[in-house]
Amino acid sequence: MKMNKLVILGAAACISLSATASSVADKELQLPKKPVNSVKYSKTDFGSYVVEKNLRLVPASVAADEYVVSTKGEMAVVESSEASSLVTKGTLVRNVLTNNLTSLSGNITILLKDDMNATEVAQLSGLKVVSVFPGTKIAVLAVNDGQDILAAAEQLKSSDYTKEARIEVLETIYTAQ
Repeated sequence: MKMNKLVILGAAACISLSATASSVADKELQLPKKPVNSVKYSKTDFGSYVVEKNLRLVPASVAADEYVVSTKGEMAVVESSEASSLVTKGTLVRNVLTNNLTSLSGNITILLKDDMNATEVAQLSGLKVVSVFPGTKIAVLAVNDGQDILAAAEQLKSSDYTKEARIEVLETIYTAQ
């Protein structure tokens, strides 16, 4: 009987010491709390993107070194002396959340209203039909050369023949880790 009580007392002491040691170790492992920085970004032109009107994407072989801001594969991002007021296919935009620089495809994805089709919308807005997804009300339209994509998207959003219009950006959203 005394042996039984001694074993139980010894087990309780071991468990108590073990619990105390682990709580001390947990306190030592706690990382200091850092204040959370808020995301600071400027007013966007569309979605989470700002149009970089003074930057151009040119082949790296013809870019002068003093104007090169960065490179993207075989292309170089150069700073232009004059800002372009026209936003077209290939215009560079910056994602304000990730700070990535990418270009516009020149396409606008639209969600049509029930009584409209993509060909009618393209004719009414002066755009070209790139693709239509059968069985859905989703279509992809492209701007013509010299046509402002921001103005075209705004025209489609405010029209009575689309529910939604989004500008297509050639940004890699997911990257391998």
